[in-house]
Amino acid sequence: MVSNTTVDERRYFRRASWTGRARIFPLSLESLSAVPSIQDVTSQDISEGGIQVRSAQMVPIHSRLLVELESSETSAWIQAVGSVAWISPAMNQEPWCLGIEFSDVGDLALAGIRHIVDEADPANP
Repeated sequence: MVSNTTVDERRYFRRASWTGRARIFPLSLESLSAVPSIQDVTSQDISEGGIQVRSAQMVPIHSRLLVELESSETSAWIQAVGSVAWISPAMNQEPWCLGIEFSDVGDLALAGIRHIVDEADPANP
């Protein structure tokens, strides 16, 4: 018998809706041509494993990025390195949707991301 669940089995980390301020910086040649400098983006949701953001510019899949997240906990930005795992094309005047998978997250950054997730979704620790 198959269990009837609503949980997306592909998710390893708890994900929370979070509309926060973030920035992306290119770290690879592919992303440098698409995003030549700092780009402000708006996050849609976040987990310890990655973040979904809305971007005015398309960023190629597999582009390595430095992601900075604004935190209410501290004045310093939370920094993590990740790569674009998927993109959803922009329609009309809508921004691009990017799924960024974190690959290098330090202990302090991980604690900051956990704090954001806990603040955004306190009912599901």
